[in-house]
Amino acid sequence: MLNRNLLRIGLGGKFIVDLSNFKQYFKEIETKFYTDKNTIKEKQDSILNVDFDEFNELYNEYYNIELHHIDIHRKSCLVTLYSYLESFLNHLCGCLHKLNSYQVEYTDLEGKGITRARLYLDKIVGVDFNKINSEWASIKNLNLIRNSIVHNSGKSDREKIDRIIKNEPNLSLNMFNEIRIKDDYINETINQIEAFLTSIHEQVFEK
Repeated sequence: MLNRNLLRIGLGGKFIVDLSNFKQYFKEIETKFYTDKNTIKEKQDSILNVDFDEFNELYNEYYNIELHHIDIHRKSCLVTLYSYLESFLNHLCGCLHKLNSYQVEYTDLEGKGITRARLYLDKIVGVDFNKINSEWASIKNLNLIRNSIVHNSGKSDREKIDRIIKNEPNLSLNMFNEIRIKDDYINETINQIEAFLTSIHEQVFEK
């Protein structure tokens, strides 16, 4: 038998700590990339005699970080954040099913992922999503961006993604039509997920 108060404290504390740790991890890795690039620039500036081979090697090293390493890092972080959100929502639905002895489990509903979890929280648990329309809209956009990165989605989703990018200054497309992510987008995403989960937590346990 689950204890309501312990579950409230445990789940509330978990996502706050998890997201805080993720934000710190992201900041530390971003700082390392920034430091590495500055070190390379300083080496380039310190070359007194023009050594084209050495300069070219440093140039390639700099742009490998800028164009590849940072890109892989940020996309990996975005995918991880989305997976965390999906896993947490599913776990929450499972806990609420046991706590409140609902006849319906979230796995009984149609759909999958965060859409199914939202349906369960809305129809079975009674969460008012009108209170978190802005956060939910951001999470749906995150879902599309994540799917594009993981599955290289088709034309219909690409059109939606183009609209998202047009209105999101921290996202862009490069010359190969690949998504580029600025660090602020990851930080904003963490904040949106935290606000989203906080509102759900308050509605579920404090009503």
